[in-house]
Amino acid sequence: MKRDFWIITTIVVSLIGFMLGYSVPPFVEVGFGNRDEISGSGPEVDKELMKQYENLLKQQSDSE
Repeated sequence: MKRDFWIITTIVVSLIGFMLGYSVPPFVEVGFGNRDEISGSGPEVDKELMKQYENLLKQQSDSE
């Protein structure tokens, strides 16, 4: 009976450790605080890419 308990405990702890291994690193990479306080938060968009998006919006509005 005592052996079965330790087998189940080992399996449960292993699964929890595996799940935490996948969930904790992205959470730590993003940070715990407010996104405004984190330097370099969010993707940086090129000015050329922004111009391309604006042109796409203009083309779409002209089509309508």
